[in-house]
Amino acid sequence: MGFESQVYLGEIETQIEFSERSYREFKDSIKAGDNKSIFYHAHHFLVHAINIDKLLDSTNSPQRNKAIAKYNLAEMVDLKPFRRLRNHLEHYETRLDRWLKKNTASNFFDRNIIVGAVNFPFESALRTLDNEVFVFQGERYDLDILFDQILKVKAKLPNLIDRWD
Repeated sequence: MGFESQVYLGEIETQIEFSERSYREFKDSIKAGDNKSIFYHAHHFLVHAINIDKLLDSTNSPQRNKAIAKYNLAEMVDLKPFRRLRNHLEHYETRLDRWLKKNTASNFFDRNIIVGAVNFPFESALRTLDNEVFVFQGERYDLDILFDQILKVKAKLPNLIDRWD
């Protein structure tokens, strides 16, 4: 395996480790009922998960494509739907502007934990968690599915990475 392949695969492994840690802390925050930490760790989990997706998606990088496309890691998973949620959170100021223009009823719901709620106004809410489903202004993203996708990539990495230590 080439040096470039190992560097890219090593960074994917690092981002998987960071995403796993963030996901564990997200789950621990749920158990502890720590509302702010729940959303904090969910956000960081998404950042690291999408970093994995960006590294796997070598279509815009001939160098990365040459180094890692042969391993078919990108074909194993579909993390792209979660990029939209990560983009919502990374560009929160524009989403907040849009929400304020649209929400004329003066209802304000943000960082709510809703489990099995009936008739909750998800479209009016900014950020909501329904079990492990992150809801952003009515759009639903199951974080458990994202985590399972990441574990698929993790399972294949040990056979690909040459350990230098």
